[in-house]
Amino acid sequence: MKQSLKIIYHVVLIILIILISSHVLALEQSNDDQTISTQEANESAPDLSEIIPRAAKLSGELAILQNMVASLPDISEIEKDFSKVNDKLKGPATQLREINDSKEGRTSKLLEIRKSLERENKILKDIGKPLRKAIRQFGALRNNWQAEKQHWEQWQSTLLKDRDLTQLNSTFEKANHAIDSALEIATSQLNSMLTTQEKAGDVQAEIITLNAKLDALNLTERSGVRGNISPPMFSSQYFYQFSKDLRYTLQTGVSHISWPEGGFFGRQGLIAFLQALLTLILIVVVFWFRKVLNDSKRWFFIAARPFSTGLFFGTMMFMLVYEYRGYQDTRAFVLLIIGVISFARLISALYPTSWKRLFVYGLSIALIIIRLMQLIMLPLPLYRLFMVLITSVSLLFCLRWAIVNGRQKTSRFYRWPLLLSVIYFAFIIIFEVWGKQGLAEYLFLSMIRSAAALLCFMLFIYMINGFIEWVFRGTSLKQNSLFSGSIDTIVRWVTLFIDTSICGLILLPIILFVWGAYDNLSKAITSLLTLGFNMGSQRISVGLVIISVSIFYGSIVVSRIVQKLLIDIVLTKRIVETGSRVSIARLVHYVLVFIGFLVALLALGFDFTKLTIMLSALGVGIGFGLQSVVNNFVSGLILLFERPVRVGDYIEFGGKWAEIKNIGLRATIVQTFDQADVIIPNADLVANQVVNWTLTDRHVRLIIPVGVAYGSDVALVMETLLACAKENVKVAEVPPPQVLFLNFGESSLDFELRVRVLDADNRMFVSSELHQEIDRRFRETKIEIAFPQRDLHLRSLDKAINLQSPEISE
Repeated sequence: MKQSLKIIYHVVLIILIILISSHVLALEQSNDDQTISTQEANESAPDLSEIIPRAAKLSGELAILQNMVASLPDISEIEKDFSKVNDKLKGPATQLREINDSKEGRTSKLLEIRKSLERENKILKDIGKPLRKAIRQFGALRNNWQAEKQHWEQWQSTLLKDRDLTQLNSTFEKANHAIDSALEIATSQLNSMLTTQEKAGDVQAEIITLNAKLDALNLTERSGVRGNISPPMFSSQYFYQFSKDLRYTLQTGVSHISWPEGGFFGRQGLIAFLQALLTLILIVVVFWFRKVLNDSKRWFFIAARPFSTGLFFGTMMFMLVYEYRGYQDTRAFVLLIIGVISFARLISALYPTSWKRLFVYGLSIALIIIRLMQLIMLPLPLYRLFMVLITSVSLLFCLRWAIVNGRQKTSRFYRWPLLLSVIYFAFIIIFEVWGKQGLAEYLFLSMIRSAAALLCFMLFIYMINGFIEWVFRGTSLKQNSLFSGSIDTIVRWVTLFIDTSICGLILLPIILFVWGAYDNLSKAITSLLTLGFNMGSQRISVGLVIISVSIFYGSIVVSRIVQKLLIDIVLTKRIVETGSRVSIARLVHYVLVFIGFLVALLALGFDFTKLTIMLSALGVGIGFGLQSVVNNFVSGLILLFERPVRVGDYIEFGGKWAEIKNIGLRATIVQTFDQADVIIPNADLVANQVVNWTLTDRHVRLIIPVGVAYGSDVALVMETLLACAKENVKVAEVPPPQVLFLNFGESSLDFELRVRVLDADNRMFVSSELHQEIDRRFRETKIEIAFPQRDLHLRSLDKAINLQSPEISE
């Protein structure tokens, strides 16, 4: 009772302390509020001693504002930059009018105009960044000075009312003059910058207008893929197009080629120099490590083509830089030639005598010629004739390679894709001859560009896989005990993850972009990642699925590495037996995978509340339909925790001896001496009787029955059997072997040799060795091994049977 009163007393005391503390804090808060209100009142009506210092401070702030004006970006230069962007927009505007007037689909030209507009829009935003920053800054300054003006007007009416303070008049005049000067400076600068920004807005409006026209032409072009009809190639209308105007049209197209202007090297000379320097460095590096690359299974072709390697990767790395800064068609064409030729040379080193080499060369030539035809804006009748010619050549080569691959058993995989390509090219020819020029061009260009993108990514993936293999096999990681014995598995996991990520996040968006599903690559990647469905209030997108799958896959990889670390290093150093090491490692594996699964669900947006509801509903279903699975799962946990059986143990189950190979959560895999794998549900091992011969140690007892003939020396027999057992090194010395004289059998004297074998794995071998040794020693000592004998006693015979020999009867 006293203890209860004491507890109640302490509780009441604590409550009183909390109430008093809260009251004190409330008083302090009210005092602070009163102090703040007093300060605000003082701020609204400053003391007379503060007026003159505040006025002097205004003069200093005015000087700071004047210095800020001097450090502002040059408005005239910004206007010139805006004018340059506006002038550059005339080119895309002219090209859009020409494409619109020509009524001829030019998808590649529209893509170039789209890139040009995006580039100019980016430049426009970069130019306007300092201007927007200055406008925000001076807008805030102007608001501050206006607030300051209101304060001084209020103070002047308050302090000079009914007071004869003539000295303050001059002070207020100076303050008002400083404020008016600051407001005039801030307002004038703001007006100037806003005027300049208005010009930038006009340029931005022009870009938006051109993008709208471009979108309309893209829509027309996409619909024209199915509806752009030209005269059939066997009609008179098509042949009528080959007139004198055709030559003039060709000359006009050539004249529209944009050649490098005079200031090209002045503006982009540094980038060209860096590209050349990087190319040279790559060539030198390949020559330096040529011997190492030759020994590699995946990078040997790089050593065979050092110049092509430098040119290809140097061009690819700086392609995005050129794309951002802008370059004309001729420079893009030159870069295309360099990249395509160097790529073809690399592939030729990878496939020196295969038809794949010819395929890559043909694809490279087709890309260069198509780009050249588009560059010179080849007239439509000639362009259609060229399309039929190059498509026919492609069809014949694909048909020939399909026949060759059909005869070769090693490359039959490529036969059906080649045959499908033949059918595809045949349809293109039919569409082109029929007059469906837009559809034929779309199908052919999309096919060629998709094949080129696929080959480039295959090369990159091939090289990335080679780099991963070199990291794990050619470096010090190979000697690391953590990775030894499982390098192939780790390399397979990592390469599978990287290959899948590259194909899903980069290659697939590029293919969709090539086939016209999206206007640009960034939009294709963004749209693909945001693609998904709604599950209640949660949006499940492809990006979230990729993240969650990556997390779950990473947890599996980490769990495998942790298992390896525990089994081979940590637990081995602590002298933990094999079965215990495997059981602990498996438990850690399941825990890490389960945590990865939960984190993956959280990445998808599931919260634990909904997850608990789902698990509850799943539990009801498990209770009805998955009882055996749950029973085996719980039994597996029991086996892993209690460890009545472990990996490597020899058990006797169902009358058969078997070795435990793996203990899973659902079933246990055992292997009989006949090398047959038997899958036993875990519930059977827990509920039924199992004989574990190696639970406490690896020793097993071996009993060998021996029968000798009657009349044999018993002492010699026992001594010989003991000698056979003691001389076998696989027999334990403690406890020592024993020989027992059991009984007098029907045909033999029965003995038993009982020994303890050191390792259960050698049980059958020791039994065989002891039988051989016993047989050898019994032969040496003349001990006869008994065999069954029977005595036949005849009580009566038929008189017709004469058992006596003829000699006796006589």
